[in-house]
Amino acid sequence: MAISAAPSFAVDPILAMLDPEQRAAAILPDGPAQIIAPAGSGKTTTMVARLAVLLSRGVLPERICVVTFNRDAALDLAARVERRLTASLPAATSIEVRTLHALARQVLLDADEGRNIVADRLPLLRAARRRVMLDAPTAGTPEPSQLDTHLSAWKIEGRPPPDEARPVLQAYADLLRIRGAVDFDDLVVRACDLLETDPHLRLRWQSRFSHVCVDEFQDVDAAQLRLVRLLATPEDNLFVVGDDDQTIYAWRLADVRRILRFSLDYPNARRVMLATNYRCPAAVVAASARMVAVNRERFDKPIRAPAAAADTDAAIAAWNSAGPAWTDALVRLSAVEDAAGRSLCFLSRTRGELTPIFLALVHAGIRHRTAIAPIVDNERIIALADAARPLDTHEHPFHVLRRLRAGRGWSRDDPASDLLGDDDHAALDAMLGWSTGFPLMPSFLAAYDAARTRIAALRDPSATVELATVHASKGREWETVVLVGFEAERIPNRRSLTDADDPDRALEEERRLAYVALTRATRQLILGFDPAHPSPFLAEMGFGTVRG
Repeated sequence: MAISAAPSFAVDPILAMLDPEQRAAAILPDGPAQIIAPAGSGKTTTMVARLAVLLSRGVLPERICVVTFNRDAALDLAARVERRLTASLPAATSIEVRTLHALARQVLLDADEGRNIVADRLPLLRAARRRVMLDAPTAGTPEPSQLDTHLSAWKIEGRPPPDEARPVLQAYADLLRIRGAVDFDDLVVRACDLLETDPHLRLRWQSRFSHVCVDEFQDVDAAQLRLVRLLATPEDNLFVVGDDDQTIYAWRLADVRRILRFSLDYPNARRVMLATNYRCPAAVVAASARMVAVNRERFDKPIRAPAAAADTDAAIAAWNSAGPAWTDALVRLSAVEDAAGRSLCFLSRTRGELTPIFLALVHAGIRHRTAIAPIVDNERIIALADAARPLDTHEHPFHVLRRLRAGRGWSRDDPASDLLGDDDHAALDAMLGWSTGFPLMPSFLAAYDAARTRIAALRDPSATVELATVHASKGREWETVVLVGFEAERIPNRRSLTDADDPDRALEEERRLAYVALTRATRQLILGFDPAHPSPFLAEMGFGTVRG
């Protein structure tokens, strides 16, 4: 352990604010430790308290590394460290809080590598696919999104790609090599390779940190776990915080079995389970815990509401989403919550399910925010609209736009269309469908421009009303949450189950995804579904037939 010559940090006021489980986690001795933190249980509070304890024991701040999985989480955690710790110990700002990819890149830069990074590899995969298809057209060549999945599995887990994907992935590797670049998967994998093969580099980095802390540990893929273990060696002062019940990124190669098997990697690891969900109403805590307990691949753990929490079923409501009255009801709810200054989020399993709600909010003039870009702002749509403006034609807008689309190689059956993503194709299809309702191009363009203007005016990053997918909601909370499409074949998602190699494990991930959705609400949870087709998870929550 690195000992500071400075006076120890006063930690008692911070520990006094913790519950017994949080305190037990924060004051653990050195060595490997695993903290299981259910939704709303104060994992970040516990992490900051742990850092305070390390500082109080004389650990030098610059020898503590905290890794997270995205930049926003790293910024949030760094801000909390500054807010809670730096007033008493200004040097706490020297604690390194960064993403795993940023840390891996620092390792590469230290080895004089990794200066050219391809942040988004899908365009390059599309270019590689197009090159292969032009040379030797093959009907079975996977789509770019599938190629992306095969590529990650190959690089991170060593899983050989299917034969039909190999030519494209080789072409992609050639394009990377020509550019002298690496992609995000390469960052972590290459950093691990260098640390394992270069003893001087390994010693330098293992000597740099005496303590490694990992947030959202359930999200690690195989390469990231490998990197974390390398950096924590030989002292193994590894403090990981996560929740097996919130492992929802299998498509990013996260695997719930990694968090479950931590004690196999570290037989002397200590485990503390946080137990109190401080975020959600008691009814939501009970129902969500009952549902997720059906899973077999999880830790058996208590999840409870605070003793003082109100115990009322009114916190959970079921709304009938069948029929036109559904969107009207959501608009009214949005207006009420917005007027009261309460945060409201519409959550869905897929982005497309939010489109009717988005359009209803725009029509009603309600300010909102979302990371999901409307189709009118898609760059391909803008390009087609701009190309149509100077045309002097009396043709129907549909025919004009279809011809312009084909001329750019953007038709779905054009080999060049690999340069477009699935969202681009969906947006172009929607634009052509919309254009059928207008007799001439000027009237369509006027409606298009008006829609863009209105949508832009209503998009407000400070709005209380938000739309998001469940995957994007993890780590966040709202006073009122409306879970859209809580019905059979949508939650759980039918395609996710039918496409899975292991449908049973896929169903467990869908159940975890539902658990994440349910536990975003701090005041009220509204489940929207057709009463004729409720989600099977509804019964697992402890509810029988619910009338809309």
